[in-house]
Amino acid sequence: MADQQTRLDTALGDTYSIVREVGAGGMATVFLARDIKHDRQVALKVLKPELAAALGAERFPREIRIVAQFNHPHILSLYDSGETQGFLYYVMPFVEGESLADRLGREKQLPVPDAVRILREVADALAYAHSRGVVHRDIKPGNVLLSGRHAVVTDFGVAKAVSAAGGDKLTTVGIAVGTPSYMAPEQAMGEADIDARADIYALGILGYEMLAGRLPFEAKTAQGILSAHVMETPKDIRELRPGVPDPLADALMRCLAKNPADRWQSADELVTHLEMIGSTPSGGITPTHTRPVPKITLPRQKSPRSWIMGVVAGVVLLAGAVGAWFMTRGSGGGGSIDKVGVLAINDISGQDSIFVRAMQDALNTAIAQIGTVGVAPVSDMMRYADGSTPDREVAAKLGLDALVVTSVFRAGNVMRITVQFSDPETARSLWSDSYERDVSDVLAAQSDIVNRIANGVRGALDPQAVASNSGAAP
Repeated sequence: MADQQTRLDTALGDTYSIVREVGAGGMATVFLARDIKHDRQVALKVLKPELAAALGAERFPREIRIVAQFNHPHILSLYDSGETQGFLYYVMPFVEGESLADRLGREKQLPVPDAVRILREVADALAYAHSRGVVHRDIKPGNVLLSGRHAVVTDFGVAKAVSAAGGDKLTTVGIAVGTPSYMAPEQAMGEADIDARADIYALGILGYEMLAGRLPFEAKTAQGILSAHVMETPKDIRELRPGVPDPLADALMRCLAKNPADRWQSADELVTHLEMIGSTPSGGITPTHTRPVPKITLPRQKSPRSWIMGVVAGVVLLAGAVGAWFMTRGSGGGGSIDKVGVLAINDISGQDSIFVRAMQDALNTAIAQIGTVGVAPVSDMMRYADGSTPDREVAAKLGLDALVVTSVFRAGNVMRITVQFSDPETARSLWSDSYERDVSDVLAAQSDIVNRIANGVRGALDPQAVASNSGAAP
């Protein structure tokens, strides 16, 4: 392996300087390298020699180019790809943090809010890729990176490019595209026509593992695992972890349907369902500290006027009950939102550290100027900038009722910003949005984005105030 690294360093020395090997998978060996031209760290992935020989020097780079066009906050970009001296390689950003596989190896089971957030973000990445005709084919914890508080999917399109470029040659050299533990039944049976629903199945396996702490199918051999995907029915996840909310458990078990026609038919459909789980306390279960709105029974009406008055009275009572519930949306549902924290902004592409720090300062000031809530000092929030402390714990330590979680991703001069204003106790989203801006005029872009986020937070805190000011700029 040291000999390969030396030869690779010699072959790519004018462009990339190899620092060290950081991992190896079924298809590629991963190196931390320095992009000499741009003076940045990158992940340089070199296909296994037998795979490179089967694919050839031309087709793989051509097939993988489509992924270079992707621009999504939860998809790791493709910087470069090529062939040199028999090496087929591709280059992606080097993400500080850990993979989901690393976290599962350490914690076994994840808190439900964390699992929902990761599932939602991976499903959103899948929806984006599927809409562009790309199926990942190898969704697994090792291909999900955790950057700060966000999930980023890596190796998008690589399995497709390998499959398309290699054809029957892959079988000849004994290389399978995909990972047995996460393969859909149709993949396990070797069907050629694999569509987006195979990724949805793999995402169901991923969610099952995050919550149950184990895979739904286990066997001593890869063939045994593939057979289980085709023949066996997984245990309902609620048998292994009774605390999983019903809407989430039902969503995962639907992902794991043997027949693709019985699964979610699109990742977009699944994202919508997961957003609904995340936007209700306890994942769709009525919290024990709330009371159901009492049923309003109207007496038999003697005239149209009395009927109308009864309906008006019912609406007033219902509005009062809903309003009372809405005012309890702070931390733990026990009171109003009195203090907000702006978490360190996650720079996914690793290109904008100065921008995101300045933006956090400006956003903190803008939210403080709303005047109805306190805002944690930036210095307090920066103590948790590495993302290792769960949101709920950060909020508890600083006495926060709500958090502003923001990430930025840049491709050229175009920056995509996603933001979520949420309850840290339940992970329920109170408001969220995303923006794309040309940042060639970085100060103007920052000012516009900060104003829009502050207006969104203001609207979540007091919808009536925003409605009365609807003539203001969006």
